[in-house]
Amino acid sequence: MNPKSLHFHGPYNFTKGETSLFHSEFTTDEGIYLWVIKDTDNNINYIHYIGETTGFAKRQKEHLTQMLGLNYYVIDADLAKHGIHKVIWKGMWRDKSNNAAGNVLETYNTINNDVLNYIEVIDIYFAPTELATNIRKHIEGCIGWNLRKHHYDLTEFYPDDNRVVRSKNLLNEKISISSDQPIAGLDSEIEI
Repeated sequence: MNPKSLHFHGPYNFTKGETSLFHSEFTTDEGIYLWVIKDTDNNINYIHYIGETTGFAKRQKEHLTQMLGLNYYVIDADLAKHGIHKVIWKGMWRDKSNNAAGNVLETYNTINNDVLNYIEVIDIYFAPTELATNIRKHIEGCIGWNLRKHHYDLTEFYPDDNRVVRSKNLLNEKISISSDQPIAGLDSEIEI
């Protein structure tokens, strides 16, 4: 059965405290999540990453490991708060050179604080689901596709090489989407 609606709860974060995703009511739930960067100058929440999971906290721990290991890219957190996307580390997975690991080791000590600051500016919103894996992944892809197709001007923080995969056959249905806070480029209804 396909969902008629999704609601994104949040924002949660990676850090300690009552807004930590690791203390949320959804830690073991399956669903779709959004990483969001908030432009505090203009009060705009930009989508930074879209993902799906069978276990919310477990998947975010995997992401955290990748960020701390410099496999993912890092943006300047101070500029991000002002709506400016500046990459300060491209990420080991994007480095196709023979010296990718060496570049990480060479950079590691000089970028640690930047990584921690980046992690702190990521807000996470979570929509619990009870769906077959292929449907959940399809909806994740539809959200990303809709963002790129209809709101490309709002993808400043959503890298072009983020994976967006929809099923070849659309379900010819619409799903309503809501969230605890307004998120730029997240339409209230999309086709799936």
